[in-house]
Amino acid sequence: MGPTLRQLEALVLVYRLGSITKAAAELRVTQSAISLLIRQIEDHFQLRLFDRTTRALHPTSACREAITAAERIIAGAQGLSQRMRDLAEIKSGRISIAVSAGVASALLPRVFAAFRSRHPDVSIDLRDVAPDELIAVVMAGDAEFGLGSVEDEGIAEVRIEPLMQSPLSAIGIKDGRFEKSRRLTWDGIMSSDLITMRRGTRIRRQIDEALAQSGRALKPVLEVSLITTALSLTAEGAGVSILPGHMLPQGQFPTLAAVPLSQPTIHRHVSLLSRADFGLSPAAQRFIEVTKRVLSAKGA
Repeated sequence: MGPTLRQLEALVLVYRLGSITKAAAELRVTQSAISLLIRQIEDHFQLRLFDRTTRALHPTSACREAITAAERIIAGAQGLSQRMRDLAEIKSGRISIAVSAGVASALLPRVFAAFRSRHPDVSIDLRDVAPDELIAVVMAGDAEFGLGSVEDEGIAEVRIEPLMQSPLSAIGIKDGRFEKSRRLTWDGIMSSDLITMRRGTRIRRQIDEALAQSGRALKPVLEVSLITTALSLTAEGAGVSILPGHMLPQGQFPTLAAVPLSQPTIHRHVSLLSRADFGLSPAAQRFIEVTKRVLSAKGA
């Protein structure tokens, strides 16, 4: 086992200050404690590091050769300590996040802005994926946590926490009348040109199952795979999209409005998912705190 960091600090101080007394004052220990630390290094390596006279200490050639390595070790340890403090205080670090594409487009910009204003030196690795891929990406360790519309599938290794919800809405062009509607019914929009997500997607499956209970079924004119595609088509007048209200990014689509659908009211959630057996880094915990605050304000 090599010398301790304390022993190396004593060695470097005695060498630089040329005095055990000054080194003891710097480390706030007794002179005998400094002498013991130096002697322990000498005994360990069977090398004399200082020639002692009644008036001064004189470093040996072995000491002069060892000082550079000792200083490098001390600097490395101090750098590690500072790095660990920065991570704990969220002054640095890296977060890897998996986010469903719709959440990334509609909700994440505000979260990013709020987080980076407080923690600009934390790097973020964002993986925007399909909702069905979120659990797999997090479980594989490719992301520290995920955000998206996922259901609790009863997987013991996955922790799912709902963060916000909003009703499915009819999203259409503002025309002075549409955006003033407080609520629309499913029957009321059936005659419109509807744009929906493709069959087999979770959101479409949820709609079809809810309407089937009363013998109804959607007959969309267009089915798409991406929420942004549906919104872009709607903005160009191709029809009315059926999406969660929170998935409409007003900054990107200022001409569109979302009106909640009722009879029945169907809610979609945005949830946090993480591995149940893994703890989150301080930076990730802070990012989640900011996410909850921003989404809570948006859902209010």
